[in-house]
Parts: sequence; C-alpha cells; structure tokens
Amino acid sequence: MIVDVHTHVFDPKLHFAACLHSDLMRNSILAEKWGDVCARHLPHTQEADLAICFGIQARATGWNVPNEYVAAHVKAAPRRLLLFAAIDPVDPGCLDELRKCHQHLGAVGVKLAPLYSDVHPCDPRCEAVYAYCVQHNMPILFHCGTSFVSRGTLEFSRPIHFDAVALKFPELRMVLAHLGHPWEGECISVIRRHPNVYADLSALYYRPWQFYNSMRLLVEYKSHHKVLFGSDFPFATTVDSLCGIRAINAVLGDSGLPEVPAEVIEAIVTRNALDALGIADPRLE
Repeated sequence: MIVDVHTHVFDPKLHFAACLHSDLMRNSILAEKWGDVCARHLPHTQEADLAICFGIQARATGWNVPNEYVAAHVKAAPRRLLLFAAIDPVDPGCLDELRKCHQHLGAVGVKLAPLYSDVHPCDPRCEAVYAYCVQHNMPILFHCGTSFVSRGTLEFSRPIHFDAVALKFPELRMVLAHLGHPWEGECISVIRRHPNVYADLSALYYRPWQFYNSMRLLVEYKSHHKVLFGSDFPFATTVDSLCGIRAINAVLGDSGLPEVPAEVIEAIVTRNALDALGIADPRLE
C-alpha cells in the first residue's frame, strides 16, 4: 500500500492573499502552472492508494484555505482521501475550528505550519491544539523547514523545537514535513528519539544532491523506519515523487559513493502510514 501523507488542495485566486502571490512571483513559482488544483488532485495522486489532504490556515503569511473547501473535495472520494484540518493557533477561534472540523467535517488529523502562522511550536496557543489532538487521537503534520515565504520567523520552523513538544506531549503523533530541510540532520535527531514522531519526504527529490545526503544520513542513523512518503501536491505530483525517490542513486554516477539501498527506499514508499499515525483505513469502514 502507498499512502501519500502530504497533499494540498486550494484555489490560489480565492485563498491566497496579495503578499503570498508576491512571494510566489518573487521565487518564480507560477501558480497558473498548477491549473485547477482541486480538479487535478485525484488524477495526479492516483498512484497512491490513499492520500491525506489539507489546506493551510495562516493569515500572517497570506494563507486562508477554508476547511470546508477541502472537506467537500474529500467527500467526493471518501475511500481514497483523508481530511486533515488546517488550524492557525494565532486565531482566537482556532479550537472551535478544530472541534468543527473533527466533529462535523470528518477530520482525522491536523495540519499546522508554525513558520506560516509566525508562532513558536511551544507557544501555549499551540499547546492547546496539541492537548485536543492527544485527547482525540489526532496526528499533526507540521510544515517543518524552510519556505519561499518572506514573512514569518524561520526559527519557528526548525526541527529541534519539536523535540520539546514531544517531551511535553509524548502521546502526540507528529509528522515533520520535508525532513525539516535544510536541517535534515536535526530532524533525524528528533525523530529517532521519540516513538510517535515521524518525518515525510515531500518536496525533496528535485534537489537530488541534498536529497541523497539526507537519505544516507537516515541509513547511517538507522532511522529510515521513521519516515513516510509524501508528495507535496501540487508542488509535485505523486508519480513524479515516486519516480524521483526511486531514482535517488542516479546522482552518484561512477563516483563510488555508497548507494541508498533499494529496500530502504521501497520500505518508505510502501510504509503503512495509517498504522504509524493511528488512523483508520477508510476503505474498511
């Protein structure tokens, strides 16, 4: 089974503020190339048996993807898609939003982005969300690592801060997205310490040298069993991500450097992320 744990749904024209559009343009990220993201989502994630789907709520950096929008998309394919609620801890009504998403929209997990919300992961406002998630067995996928946005405090996205979160909330299941790039070593140090903390490989394959070194670190620290597959759709498709991950050793040429073992790659691709995150398989309901 293949589970894509990291896919976005949004409409840039409706859900992105002017500052976010400016950041996209400054970094030569052309939103029009994504086409109709919602319409493309199902066909471009079909190589995965299941996909976790979410928006982002983070007004500090211009993201405002309504959870109802994503929930309506998930409802169209309930045996293939799983909803994670996008929550902005800075919003005074964030816990009400989380309850609504969990109790009425069918959310089985949460998406948080401390960098985008410009809030430290150990901020008490975040901790209220963590406590709710522990109480209701909801995993959290965090944006972790750098980004193209110009606002928000980059320090809040460093993997090391999630070590303190895991110590205070040891039962909270967490996924640190993007292996915390460019702090992959720091991310690996965190996930190997905590039984309920994982990372995903989304949006890494198209930086092949950095990706190779990150994967070799995982092998050398014997921590690849704590990593899940994700694509970061629409920034990358599921099939392109699978191909890029499986072709990781192409960067080596005849250098003589050690390969990333094929069995490690396939174990990550086919890992049962639902079991790791405590999520029921919607195909069995």
